[in-house]
Amino acid sequence: MLFSFLNARLLLGMFAVAAASCVSKKVYLAETQKRAECEAREKTLMGEVLERRREATEWAKRLADLSREVGRQEAEIQRLQQEINERTAALGESASQLLSEKNALEKALADAKVQLSRSNALLTSVSEAQQARQATLEQLRQDLDKRYGGAKNVAIEVAEPAVVLTLPDAQLFDKGGLLISADGRNLLKPLAELLGQRPDIGVEVIAYTDNAVPKNLKNIEDTWDWSLARANNVVRALIQQFNVNANQLTPIGKGEYYPVASNETPDGRQRNRRTVVALYPPLARIPPAGGKE
Repeated sequence: MLFSFLNARLLLGMFAVAAASCVSKKVYLAETQKRAECEAREKTLMGEVLERRREATEWAKRLADLSREVGRQEAEIQRLQQEINERTAALGESASQLLSEKNALEKALADAKVQLSRSNALLTSVSEAQQARQATLEQLRQDLDKRYGGAKNVAIEVAEPAVVLTLPDAQLFDKGGLLISADGRNLLKPLAELLGQRPDIGVEVIAYTDNAVPKNLKNIEDTWDWSLARANNVVRALIQQFNVNANQLTPIGKGEYYPVASNETPDGRQRNRRTVVALYPPLARIPPAGGKE
């Protein structure tokens, strides 16, 4: 993700330098400001994504540790109970000493039960938080699926901490491979309606290409430039034509470097040209280990 961010910044910088030589200062400054805002949004969203992933990894480990601790504490309780019984039945010991030890063991047993209760409560809270996260993502997936109604070549899946919407390239862009087509606008409309109703959702628009820039795109230098331009055009369409809040959107260009098929065949190149929309809803926070927010 960090590699993508640095490359996106480099491309935007290259674009800005090229743009400055052929547009007015006012337009150049406006594009520079837009680029800075885009970088800030991407940096913020990337930070949130990394934090969410770090939390998920940390709590998977903590869940395992808690489960082991609960098992250890249950075994300790059984051992303590057995020891109480054995010592109570032992002969030849002083009655006062036996009573003192019995009281100490009973206190240790009570303390162990309290700790076990706390551990079980924390384990329950963590489990509930994880279930709430999954429920949130699944609800968003179902909402998207309902809006797209099984549209051809549209894929929707949960990939925590996001719901991923993959749009068909041939329908989204015109034959030139860069501009949003009329069918593409129709394809973006359900997404735009959802984002208009859910301003709390952050979105990454990630564009991928094959390894050959179309010859008709004279001002495109390479596949990084091409993919970022495609992502930007999707974002612009959502903002300008559907009034989606720009602060929800971050365009990302991946170029040719993440293929899902061989670029040696037309079908493979078509599959590699794809646009992925990652939607990040706010998710339930997993309780910290100490039980305090």
